[in-house]
Amino acid sequence: MKNKRQDEILKMLFAEQSLKTEHLSSHFGVSIETIRRDINELEHSGLVKKVYGGIQLNNDSMHMAALENWNERLNQFHEEKIKIATKALEFISDDSIIALDVGTTTYELSRLLSSKKNLSIITNSLYIASELSKNTSHKVYCIGGVVMPIEGITTGVFARNFLNNFASIDLFISSTDGITPQYGLSEFNENVIDIKKQLIQRAKKHITLIDHSKFGKVARFAVCPLQDIDILITDSLTSQEDIELMREFDINVVLADQ
Repeated sequence: MKNKRQDEILKMLFAEQSLKTEHLSSHFGVSIETIRRDINELEHSGLVKKVYGGIQLNNDSMHMAALENWNERLNQFHEEKIKIATKALEFISDDSIIALDVGTTTYELSRLLSSKKNLSIITNSLYIASELSKNTSHKVYCIGGVVMPIEGITTGVFARNFLNNFASIDLFISSTDGITPQYGLSEFNENVIDIKKQLIQRAKKHITLIDHSKFGKVARFAVCPLQDIDILITDSLTSQEDIELMREFDINVVLADQ
């Protein structure tokens, strides 16, 4: 059975495809020997394979592991994510053009959008595009580009150019791996950064959906400062201190339970 550190190693590996043992030791603040034990257990599970100086995903099992990773993330704080997504519905107007970020909370939102009328929805999440096309009558634009099957997204230069076809986007609804006053929104996966930044720039309004576990965390790649957020929706487990810190940046912080 994987421990929490091994789960985090897998999440990092999905984002970066390969990792150095020394980097993992430094990142988690543990010895090389401890990381090697983690690597041995992950290799035994068939999810990774050892290479010189580190590890990479096992090609034979990466799709199964990707699905397992997605389901695990979807189930983590699942009740809170549904509440956040339900609250986000209040800010979506019928007949509008919205963009949905990749992520499990925005995926939960996509499952609720059948209650809205005549939306045009832009996304680079294959999971979200599939969900919308099956269960709604909205017009769905899946951002074209290179498909990254492990992450379930599209990315690259063609994806960036795709957005030039839209003159205006009413609302971008984002998610994140981490949020702090100093670094704003941040992500572990560099492949999602360009699209996020473009959508923030193009949208008239930016709403971000963030459960309590993301506050105080800093991922590797910066997305945007807090000043670029109009509305932040979170759950009641977020500390009052974190809520007040966000409000100091003139963000409208909305609690999903209220």
